[in-house]
Amino acid sequence: MKSFLFVLFAVSAITSAELIFYDDFEDNNIDDWTPQGQSGTWWAADGKAHGSTNNNWSGISPPGSIVLENCVVEASGTANHTVAVFLRLDGTDSGINATVSPDHDIAVIRTVINGVAGDALGAIYHDFPSGVWYDITFSCNGDSIFYEIDIPSTGEYFSLSAIDPNPHPGECGLAVGDEAHGQYDWFSISEFVEAGELVLNGLSTDDDNQGGSSGNGNWAFEVTEEIELGIELLNACQEPLNNTFAVLQSLDTRLVVSEPIQDYGTVPAGQTCWNQYPFLVYASPGTPEDETYPFRMSIFADDGYYEYLYFELPLGAGLFYDVESDTSPWTMSFLETGWQNNWHVTSQRNHTSGGYCSFKCGDTGAGDYDDNLFCGLTSPWFNLPLDGNLSFWIWIDAQIYSAVYQDLALDGGLVQLGQFDNWTTVEPSAGYPFEIVQPTFGPFEPGTGLFSGYQGWHLVNVDIPAEIKGPQQLRFIFGSDNAGTREGWYVDDILVTGSTGIEEHHGGPGYLESISVYPNPFSESISVSVPSGDEGEYSIRVFDLSGRLVYKTVFSGSNGTLVWGATDMNGCVLPAGVYTMLLQTTESSRSIRLIKLSDSFLSSSECCPEGLHQAWRMKQDIGIGLIGQRTCAFPSFYGFSYILGYL
Repeated sequence: MKSFLFVLFAVSAITSAELIFYDDFEDNNIDDWTPQGQSGTWWAADGKAHGSTNNNWSGISPPGSIVLENCVVEASGTANHTVAVFLRLDGTDSGINATVSPDHDIAVIRTVINGVAGDALGAIYHDFPSGVWYDITFSCNGDSIFYEIDIPSTGEYFSLSAIDPNPHPGECGLAVGDEAHGQYDWFSISEFVEAGELVLNGLSTDDDNQGGSSGNGNWAFEVTEEIELGIELLNACQEPLNNTFAVLQSLDTRLVVSEPIQDYGTVPAGQTCWNQYPFLVYASPGTPEDETYPFRMSIFADDGYYEYLYFELPLGAGLFYDVESDTSPWTMSFLETGWQNNWHVTSQRNHTSGGYCSFKCGDTGAGDYDDNLFCGLTSPWFNLPLDGNLSFWIWIDAQIYSAVYQDLALDGGLVQLGQFDNWTTVEPSAGYPFEIVQPTFGPFEPGTGLFSGYQGWHLVNVDIPAEIKGPQQLRFIFGSDNAGTREGWYVDDILVTGSTGIEEHHGGPGYLESISVYPNPFSESISVSVPSGDEGEYSIRVFDLSGRLVYKTVFSGSNGTLVWGATDMNGCVLPAGVYTMLLQTTESSRSIRLIKLSDSFLSSSECCPEGLHQAWRMKQDIGIGLIGQRTCAFPSFYGFSYILGYL
């Protein structure tokens, strides 16, 4: 019975939305549609709607001036160059746009401001096929927006979620942008109607090699592991939900749910509940790590209750981000209505050796941040291993109370970890150097610890409490009061590490966890060592972040140690960055994340940027704890034997 319900629900989940408008263009007429955005050419022929533009963005909305905030927009079309829809477009031509572009190999959710395409809120980079049929669904509920892309001819499915920084009522419709031609077979608008009040409240991943799981026990879901997945639901209804059960579906075929149906029993009103037995989820070999994968939960209870919830599950251990590559997985928005947001990516200041960019809360140029800020920079989901450690570099110039009271601040920033809407403020190892003064007109309570004042680039270490582990997000929050501003807060080179989960080392060529890779991070070379007496043969391959093979060799354990000088197959030295080393035998494989630093990172004359020497002199006052003048970049790496990330 449950299997039947699942199939029925999977094809009719959209029934939680009430259809308002539908057009299949069979009458070859779109003259009653209203132009939106910038100028473009729209026409109907052969039962299809067509649009083209040489401008930034152009759209049309259906007749009747349908204005909605929570809605579902669906369209089907052939993507010769682009298929796109928009929603929440107001009288100033500002709203949200979602596009698939085979020409540019990207699907993107972005803002539209005054008819011009604005900031990307989320993106997927993929070799999207041209000239094939696409089914796209774009839905919004509150500040949550969700984009689904289905390509029937290839069997591919993609999903993308984002946070709308300014949810408001508006019109919906079709769009083209910076492309020659888009065509659509049909289009519909439905008003989003909540089927229920269940919301996701927590995720837990168990890979301790007991029960149904198989893994290294570090609470991080990694490739070839099968985890026991716990999903906590919050019942916001006024009544309890009885005989509740859920069906879990992976929307990516590389992640397999082997135990998809689990009971929740009775979920009391206003309370939370975990599944009574775990879902089992397996990550197939070769599945890319450091990415998130979409899931859908179909939930049923007595009296005809049903609900569907979407979430993304991260694969991989830890997090490394130098802000030099794609930043679209990060979100930047105000945290409460009435406050402002100044987070963005900037080239104004940078810490990464040889880099250009960092995150900044402040003016887009060299000016000051705004008054009345309360905004967050939120990471994509990642797996926080057991015994986790967080480090990052910051540059800050924020308003303090006075020169007399040097530990009191009016503006500043702090750091949080959390799941969904459950956030925990985490403190630097030496504590926050400032606290909010009383009284205050900013968003923080008096006595709140934070970063403030003026200080050049310096490293911050955070020892994460043991109870925080598994799927998490990281959030940097900045707030300012209503009078007085400074340059702002820069964040760069963010690193999360933790336990590898390996407690015992075993010999034998098939037990790859016994191999050590040291040092990691490294600058010039790295050593791969096997236990004494191991005479197995190993294939070693190294890939860059794009998946390109940059180095390969075969190594015999009888040699004891292989030293790799971070060169490619032509003998050229590879640039600083993140790489993946794949170790393989005929029986098993293991993948290790490598972090290569620039040579200049280990030279005090080059690696200590503006303000860092001053920070060293002041370390007794502010508790930064740098380790030696010649290790001013990433000093927290020393003392670790290695930092690993399995695939």
